[in-house]
Amino acid sequence: MEYLEIVIADDRLKAFLTIDKVEEDIKENEEIDEVEDTEKSEINKNTEDNQNLKETEISLEDVEKVLSEKGISYGIDWEKIEEIIENKVYSEKILIAEGKPPIPGKDGKLIYHFEEKQRQAGTMRDDGTIDFHSLDLINNVRVGEPIVTKVDPEPGKKGINIKGDEILPPKVENPQLPRSKNTVKKDNSLYSAVDGQIVREFQKIVIKEVFTVNGDVDLNTGNIDFVGSVQINGDVKEGFKIKAEGDIEIAGKAGACELISGGNILIKKGFIGRNKGTAKAAGDFFAKFIENVSVEAENVRIYEAVMHSKIKARDSIEVTEGKGLIVGGKITARNQITANLIGSSLATKTLVEIGMMPELKEKLKEAKDKNQKLIDDLNKIQKSVDLLENIQKRGIKLPADKRHLLEKLETASVQLTDEKRENEAVLEKLKEEINVSTKALVHVKKSIFSGVQILTAHDKKIIQNRLKGCKFKEVNKEIRQISD
Repeated sequence: MEYLEIVIADDRLKAFLTIDKVEEDIKENEEIDEVEDTEKSEINKNTEDNQNLKETEISLEDVEKVLSEKGISYGIDWEKIEEIIENKVYSEKILIAEGKPPIPGKDGKLIYHFEEKQRQAGTMRDDGTIDFHSLDLINNVRVGEPIVTKVDPEPGKKGINIKGDEILPPKVENPQLPRSKNTVKKDNSLYSAVDGQIVREFQKIVIKEVFTVNGDVDLNTGNIDFVGSVQINGDVKEGFKIKAEGDIEIAGKAGACELISGGNILIKKGFIGRNKGTAKAAGDFFAKFIENVSVEAENVRIYEAVMHSKIKARDSIEVTEGKGLIVGGKITARNQITANLIGSSLATKTLVEIGMMPELKEKLKEAKDKNQKLIDDLNKIQKSVDLLENIQKRGIKLPADKRHLLEKLETASVQLTDEKRENEAVLEKLKEEINVSTKALVHVKKSIFSGVQILTAHDKKIIQNRLKGCKFKEVNKEIRQISD
């Protein structure tokens, strides 16, 4: 006697067939009566569940009937079933039907084109030591740089179970671009609309054009390197560096630090440099006072005093409010230096230079030297070209290597001629700037003391005695005191 059993997997994606054989001599054995009631019940249950207990052999129709009763209609392997019946495979659980599982899709995702900075003790130098002043905490971003890009989700594909029921794939995540400020959206990305710092404010991304420190620049903030403007609401401690492509504004005072600005620099409470502090501004420099500091800027405006400092102004220097004192150091301006007091009653050595800036002198020298070299090179090339052309004029055919050389020389001549023309234009511009610089002026509103030296490109004047309310200018390459 044979019976069959079909078991459906919990996920309804697979069905398994088992055919077993019960020997008749066992069935008829009188000891069957001694089988416990629980075992009888189990046999009867299995028999009822499988709907098939036959004294004859199991047929394909028998299996088909049970499959139908169980509602199995998809993915049936009839060849496998026929093989099991034909080969009388007993007591093996064999896969005879299989559905098609759903294919999961891919979740959408957000790609952030920046990494949030983590606070650290410092940054590693090339020599392996730690720079405790540089913490690298600012996420700088330029206009047009991507901030966040969304990758769209890819939907999955439906499946089907062995009962013919459709199986939906898992739902895919579809995140949205975060809320933002000072950005522009294009396609599936956010781009920065300004130069600035990327800041997360909860779930919002903000590009800040001004980097603000609500306190001092010290070991807690580290050095600052920012593509916008920087505002410090406290002091800048000694040994730190602020680099900004915009303005730098310091509400307190600056110690022996380094300031580099692509705009203006303002220090409200003064700059004490201890001969180590420096400031370079593409725009103007403003401070209440400076002491033992090196400053380079377009215009320099100091409210109270310039003491033992080095200033280079591409335009003018003015120290006329408060005491309005310039004493010690070297002060250089291309066009004008104005102060209430220059020098001191102690005859402190103070250098005041007007007119052509040292950088301008160097550029002029470089341009002249370059022009002479270009002339010399062109003369050498022309001599070689003339020599080869004269040979051709005498009817002598040049060898291939000489013809190639002539072509190279002619090309080089054209290139050097163009370069010489460009350099001469630079020379003319520098000469114009030099002519303008002869109008430079030193204006002393109150007093200038002995020990002060006034310098120009062509002359030097040493003040011997205290003078009041005067002006100095270069006239015919000599520094002269002039009247209003």
